[in-house]
Amino acid sequence: MNKIAKLADYQVVSNSASLAKIDGQSFTITQIEDSHYTQGDEITKGVKLTMKEFFSIDGNQMNKFHTTRVAIVKKFSNQKLRDDINSGKETLHVKCIMEKSASGKNFYNLVDA
Repeated sequence: MNKIAKLADYQVVSNSASLAKIDGQSFTITQIEDSHYTQGDEITKGVKLTMKEFFSIDGNQMNKFHTTRVAIVKKFSNQKLRDDINSGKETLHVKCIMEKSASGKNFYNLVDA
């Protein structure tokens, strides 16, 4: 029987990989930048996060990960948070977990690690 593939398993874009590759692991964010995904005329907001830690992804050591997960992108729309992290004034130690919304729908979120 063939294993069912997941798109996140193949999402490596230039110098970053999908955040889904390190779900559940703790990491320290040192840089935040916009990384929107464009398909035709449709633009999906996204972020690219640089971590202090490196993770082995398909045999490569990587510390940059991108995501378009709505709850995570929304957190990083906070300009003060971005400024504090990007200036080196602060770092953010977090992990990505799946949570349930009030309506019972699953979503990915970042929480303090």
